[in-house]
Amino acid sequence: MKQADIVVVGAGLGGMAAAARLARMGHRVEIWEKNEIAGGKLRELRLGDYTWDTGPSLVTMPHVLRELFSFCGVELTERLDLIRLPSACRYFWDYSQNRSGGGMVYHVDEDEAFWKRPDVAAFLRYAEGIYELSGEAYLNHPPEEFWRAFTLQNLPKLRHLPKVATFQNMAQVVRRFFRQSPWNREHPSDDAFLQQLFNRFATYNGSSPYQTPATFNIIPYVEAEFGAWYPRGGLVSIAREIEKLAREMGVVFRFGETAADFAPSHRPSSVSGLFGAVAEPSGGTITSTSGRWAEVDALICNADVLTARGTFLRSLTSPEELNSIRSKPLSCSGFILYLGVRHRYPQLRHHNIFFSDDYPREFADIFDRKQLPSQPTIYISISARTDPARISSAPGPLPSSERDNYFVLINAPAWPDEKPLDEAEKQRYRNVILDRLEHMGLTGLRGHIEEEQIFTPKDFAERDLTWQGSLYGWASHSIGTALFRPPMRMRSDARVWCCGGTTHPGGGIPLVLLSGKMAAEAVARELHPSHTE
Repeated sequence: MKQADIVVVGAGLGGMAAAARLARMGHRVEIWEKNEIAGGKLRELRLGDYTWDTGPSLVTMPHVLRELFSFCGVELTERLDLIRLPSACRYFWDYSQNRSGGGMVYHVDEDEAFWKRPDVAAFLRYAEGIYELSGEAYLNHPPEEFWRAFTLQNLPKLRHLPKVATFQNMAQVVRRFFRQSPWNREHPSDDAFLQQLFNRFATYNGSSPYQTPATFNIIPYVEAEFGAWYPRGGLVSIAREIEKLAREMGVVFRFGETAADFAPSHRPSSVSGLFGAVAEPSGGTITSTSGRWAEVDALICNADVLTARGTFLRSLTSPEELNSIRSKPLSCSGFILYLGVRHRYPQLRHHNIFFSDDYPREFADIFDRKQLPSQPTIYISISARTDPARISSAPGPLPSSERDNYFVLINAPAWPDEKPLDEAEKQRYRNVILDRLEHMGLTGLRGHIEEEQIFTPKDFAERDLTWQGSLYGWASHSIGTALFRPPMRMRSDARVWCCGGTTHPGGGIPLVLLSGKMAAEAVARELHPSHTE
């Protein structure tokens, strides 16, 4: 018996968004998820009195979330309390001359006043042109349909074409706007700091600013224009509310189901083409490792594409194709410390970045030498600064208002399976991070830690089945890998689509939701064109 019209493999945000939309259109949809909870990388960790989000830590482009809920007939404000942060991030630099002692630390807040600075505003005007020309095409259409965005009304936007049609990378263009280079440690200037600040936006898709096309300078404009947001209750509340929304639409969730194989149907050729009969696109049969099976009219893969095409989608992937897609440079992974800290440092904010002294060397460590950076840039998210309930107020030596939940992220290389970090190396690198933070002004941090857990690239690979632990699949280090990621549709003769952070348009909450939207619309157009009229 047919069990479902459509199966989505993977209950990440993109997969759940696609499922909710298709169910809203009237399709019967199931989601198969290998783990026991929905959300993909976005989930929750609790240790003692402390709670952390374990995936994304920031929301941009909240209108994308709003549109998903509106499509399903629900007002977003009824489900999520989104708080716009007054500062998206506080950035720290060390320019001390005495490396053995405490650092002279300089900081900048990414707030409204920052975006209005004349030098920064000039950069934003440049980045706005990239968004004006390419934002609609890239964010709302698969690559093969980019042409849909270019209408007669949009012709004036072509004046921004030189900003997109360039062989320069992000760092080269950033240097043009903020000219001091290299860093003069005796006389540091805002230009040197701002180069590093704007280069860091390449890490939003796990890439190096010294290799990523300049088109991706669109990212800071998006953050400035649409703001940085936090949902009360943690980022995990987004996953929970989208799961709830999908269930309300009629989506069936099946947890503990790992997809094992997909066999496409061999429907007789029935469509006449210029050179004879053309195979009509069809669905097939999906099976799981537990023995569950379903005949489907369409399949959506919300799993890591680089892993899936060598496992349950191998019937649609030749060895040559698999070797080709897996040979591309990978995005970075992450080395994460979850720290429960029984002390509050007044200089910290919700989002904080402590920059390394040598940014080019750091990215060379990650992408060229494929090793943990000798001196890393350190990102710390402290959601308790905005949402005190993330720390329990149970009786203890200190109230929750004097404790913090640190999500500490270091950009790390994707890690081959045969070279996992052993415990000694984890502890060594943990101490590298803490040494740097204590040098940068968090004096005595080690003595204030009361809860701790380490998460590595190997853990991403095992928990989320990401290829070698990479967070976003391919690094965006060329026009091809940046704009033409692994395709959303597997093959024209099979009704199999992909969505999520490893396909178009990329990683991050808004982009995977848009990916799910594009996949759902493509499925609906093919199965029942009347649904999209």
